Amino acid sequence: MFAKVFEQIFDSSIAENWQTRLVFEDLLTLADINGVVDKTPEAIARRTNVPLDIILEGIKVLESPDPRSRRNEQEGRRIVRLDEHRDWGWLIVNYGYYRALASEEQRRSKTAERVRKYREKEECNAVVTPVTNCNDSPSTSTSTSLQEGSAGGNQPKVVPPPREWCEFYAKELGFAGWESWFDHFESNGWKVSGKTRMKDWQAAMRNGKKMNEEFAGQTQSRKPTTKPRSGMYD
Repeated sequence: MFAKVFEQIFDSSIAENWQTRLVFEDLLTLADINGVVDKTPEAIARRTNVPLDIILEGIKVLESPDPRSRRNEQEGRRIVRLDEHRDWGWLIVNYGYYRALASEEQRRSKTAERVRKYREKEECNAVVTPVTNCNDSPSTSTSTSLQEGSAGGNQPKVVPPPREWCEFYAKELGFAGWESWFDHFESNGWKVSGKTRMKDWQAAMRNGKKMNEEFAGQTQSRKPTTKPRSGMYD
């Protein structure tokens, strides 16, 4: 049977005698789900490979009242007899309490582990300089905050850039048509002229704004259009 043994047992009142503590830990291991150890001392000695005299002495101490125990159930006894008519078979006092405590500790531990893995996954999926796996060291941190006054032009030249970076930088430039520019390069894999991989998205956006303005100037004498011609940013 599995049993959770808390570290505090080393600071308990039975820790002064290592043999008593060892016997108690063995009883915890041998107990069923209800904290019952329905075995004779001889059977316990055989199962644990601990000399019978140590088992008997440990049981004697564990059955005795202990005013120094952390909990006062059964006057601090660690174990009590299952039946008065026989000298073997015990119930571990407070077994249910500590089992529930262990379950809660395990639940918190599992929750913390799930949170840790989720955060690692989020960090792995963050947009950084291209890496082959999560163990690579990206040269640029994504912790740059758009809310801390960092200028868009100072953001990392990551390609493809996050949409919110483009929006922030476009506002600095006064580039109203940035969404069409973004969608254009998002659709072609961020390639200039459809062939060369883009290296500097800020420079490309500035160029896109310039081309957009030139196109708008050329169409002033004609019917206004809200949609740039296809491929105008290449």
